[in-house]
Amino acid sequence: MMKEKAIVFDFDGPLVGSGQDKAVHILFSSFVACWETSFRAFFHPENLEIDFERMLKGLIRYPGAPRFQQLSAIVSCIVRDVAEAVKDPAELGIDKNLQKEYEKLKQIYNNFYSSLNDAAAKLYWKPLEGIKDVIDTLAKNYDLYVASGIIQEILEKDFEHHGFEKRFFSGIYGSNPEGDMDKASILKKIKNRGYRDVLFIGDSRKDFEYAKEAGVKFFKVKTCDDYKNLLIETKNELPDQIDVCEFNDSELARIRSKVLALMKLYSSGKRPSFEQITTFINTGNL
Repeated sequence: MMKEKAIVFDFDGPLVGSGQDKAVHILFSSFVACWETSFRAFFHPENLEIDFERMLKGLIRYPGAPRFQQLSAIVSCIVRDVAEAVKDPAELGIDKNLQKEYEKLKQIYNNFYSSLNDAAAKLYWKPLEGIKDVIDTLAKNYDLYVASGIIQEILEKDFEHHGFEKRFFSGIYGSNPEGDMDKASILKKIKNRGYRDVLFIGDSRKDFEYAKEAGVKFFKVKTCDDYKNLLIETKNELPDQIDVCEFNDSELARIRSKVLALMKLYSSGKRPSFEQITTFINTGNL
């Protein structure tokens, strides 16, 4: 029987702790995809800091967005220094040859990004401490869902890999194979089932914006302590945060340090394995 209220979790972050790894993966994978195509011409090899700062604008504008939307925003920053995602590469103002090569760029990005995520998931990413007990507790009073920008097939594999139990969830929803279905559309579908109240648990400013677009409440979770606060607040009504900050200064400094080091290494001709890359991101050792 459907309950009156629902709680929806984003997957990466609120359920499985990936820290700022995903931000590093997105930026570095975007760099690699451009470097391995004719888009390399837009880089400044003698001063990659310029390119990083441009790319960062795209990430900050679209954190938590579908992977190809993030990519197009970052490429837009590289090509024309405009943090705006595009649906058609022609909107970037590039010639027809580059427009055709954009599909190759997407494929390189998708493969590299997925491989980095796979390596990190095997070596470092784990469910947040206590999250399975939290799910057990919340499932007694709420219908639970997952709404993620991860492609559906990958999401289901990750969900199973980390040992989450489907019996606690009324639905596990990811993006379409093209990777362009956003979480707002998933949240709207869940809300339209007739719930009196819906809460989305995410970890980014973009997740907050998706919740507001869908007309549902929002709560930001980055650590297990955030869940302790959530359990206290849900004893009354579902909480709703009215504003959410993105990366703090220390997080940005870590992202900048890791990505720039990897960009400089790759541009020098060295090709570390995905396992070496994720070990560097998490330990500083390469």
